[in-house]
Amino acid sequence: MKFTERKINILKEVVDRFIEKGEPISSKEIAQDSEFDLSPATIRKEMAELELLGYLTHPHTSAGRIPTDKGYRFYVDNVIKGELSTPATDIYNKKVNVLDKVINKNMEIETILQRSAEMLAKFTSYLSMVASPAIQQSKFKHIELLKFKSDSILMVLITDTGRVYKRSATLEGKYTELDLQAVANIINLQLRDKSIVDATIEDIKVQNSDSNLILLINKVMNMIKECVNENYHYNRIFIHGTSVILQQPDFIDLKKIQNILRVVENEYLLMKLLHDFSDDSDFMIRIGSELFEEGIEDLSLIASKYKIYGSQAGAIGVLGPKRMDYSRVIKSLNIFSKNLTEIFNSRA
Repeated sequence: MKFTERKINILKEVVDRFIEKGEPISSKEIAQDSEFDLSPATIRKEMAELELLGYLTHPHTSAGRIPTDKGYRFYVDNVIKGELSTPATDIYNKKVNVLDKVINKNMEIETILQRSAEMLAKFTSYLSMVASPAIQQSKFKHIELLKFKSDSILMVLITDTGRVYKRSATLEGKYTELDLQAVANIINLQLRDKSIVDATIEDIKVQNSDSNLILLINKVMNMIKECVNENYHYNRIFIHGTSVILQQPDFIDLKKIQNILRVVENEYLLMKLLHDFSDDSDFMIRIGSELFEEGIEDLSLIASKYKIYGSQAGAIGVLGPKRMDYSRVIKSLNIFSKNLTEIFNSRA
């Protein structure tokens, strides 16, 4: 049984119509399309063969067909990606910064990511997620050392992505405010723009005139390392659009609603799904059973990355029904990831 051009066109038509209507598609309905100079019987035969090949299936209560995960996968890989590779003039391909009206670069990073998730949910009508940059993906920008007790200091560490980490410690020895400022200046000068994870005490060169500060410098460097270790596996994830996705007609069944709520409440699972794609891939698309999580086989995930100075920083994604408009979501994610990249790069 050959997978002919005719079968491909019929499969595309079934998927397009099912995405639009959400109802099983019949051979008669396709035959009425002027593009298909085929009888309903011929189309019905082709659809039956597509079902045997695993691309279509039909609900037991209906004579019409709907796509399987395999059918959606073929559609995404061969139809949608082909459409995206050709120039277009619609709103998604215009250089419009959709975040300009609700975000400015001076906002806290958490505010930027939260508002981005809110805007993406409005743009797509699906559940939207934005993951913050991990500390291991960040570069050193600045520290401040503050004395808040006679024997204690507070270290404020700021990364190139705008994240702020705070850590306190007890001092060993007597140091003045001027000593703390001197140490902060030495570290800021020599570590700026270095990877926080890779920064070590060997990177700090101390002049003889500052040799009395070596123990304090060691203490601060250890505080930076402890801060990195504590936050190494921690990313904040910002989620919006739960009520929007529940309004989709695909999720009127109570069990499906419960499954979606279970997923939304599990931030670890969402983070795992969002980051589960290779470093050399700009987009990830997981359809139904490809998510490998029980209870979410009716969902699809599309994710992209935003970058800072050309390096991967965080992830942004949309979770919706398998019947989602893949083309529209991919185009939306492309715009949002570029917008976030521009915003963070402008914070330098």
